[in-house]
Amino acid sequence: MGSAQQVVNTKILKDWEIPLPPLEEQQRIVAVLDEAFEGLARARAHAEANVQNAQDLFESYLGAIFTRHAADWISAPLQELVERDCTLSYGIVQPGDDVSGGLPIVRPTDLGRRIITLNGLKQIDPARANGYTRTKLKGTEILLCVRGSTGVLAMASEELKGANVTRGIVPVRFEPGRMDQKLGYYQFRSKPVQDQIRAGTYGAALMQINIRDVRQITFVVPPLDQQAAMVERIESIANDFDTLVKDYSRKLQSLDDLRQSLLQKAFGGELT
Repeated sequence: MGSAQQVVNTKILKDWEIPLPPLEEQQRIVAVLDEAFEGLARARAHAEANVQNAQDLFESYLGAIFTRHAADWISAPLQELVERDCTLSYGIVQPGDDVSGGLPIVRPTDLGRRIITLNGLKQIDPARANGYTRTKLKGTEILLCVRGSTGVLAMASEELKGANVTRGIVPVRFEPGRMDQKLGYYQFRSKPVQDQIRAGTYGAALMQINIRDVRQITFVVPPLDQQAAMVERIESIANDFDTLVKDYSRKLQSLDDLRQSLLQKAFGGELT
């Protein structure tokens, strides 16, 4: 073993005995696996398409809500709707290594859940966050991915107060007197806003959106006395959507587990 990088002794590899069934049996195993994997691929594609269709439908539903009375509502760029100390800035550029007991940070890869908690977050040297006080979290922020899967969102839980984010995330806190935070989150997920994010996204190897374009995303602002009722209506649909996505996610994981199980049986001589 090396100190910086683990290595395998070449002599061990050369002496490693690999079970080799007769050629005819190899061909049979390959034929069985090909047929099984073709079926798994079809099932995975079907499940992924259903997830995307559900996502598109939910975006369209939200879009209809936010455009139904848009002519009577105020429209404004995001930068005019956030709290004064919410600068809509990028997070930590070089977070460094994981440090036990360090400062929790949220990365784009953490945004698969609707609400982000401390559970599973990377922890870094707090000194790495020096100079990034603008993205220090208060809790309950909307966390917008601006690098990679642009437009992906999550809400920060209250326990994230004092934590920070990496370069690929912009924290958003709406001014309470202008936009309910949850309503802002759902409007972010609506088709009109997601279309603006897609239009501003560029790149090949790494997709991203400039901060100046994020600040100019246009939102509609319903009357404040209507916003709580709108959130209640939306969340009743959102819960059904989340349940559907979780079901398909479990199905995708089951397909991956089945594929791995088939490979183990094939190389263990158990495939009949």
